[in-house]
Amino acid sequence: MPYNKEELFNLPVEEKLELVEALWDKIDDELMPVTEEEIKFAEERLELHKKNPSEGLSWSEFKTKIKEKYGF
Repeated sequence: MPYNKEELFNLPVEEKLELVEALWDKIDDELMPVTEEEIKFAEERLELHKKNPSEGLSWSEFKTKIKEKYGF
């Protein structure tokens, strides 16, 4: 599929970002496809969360815990 780099470079920033995101998603899917095992794990975790949404850590608690443990 032919494309003109100059035309792409002249797109508005919003359109460039959309294009970059679409390209990155495509590359990500090709290089690191999600396995059935990963999907099953995520679905199980989601069900656990739905059954007990107050369990676990908030995002800020999680970030603090990781920062304390690993220093970043």
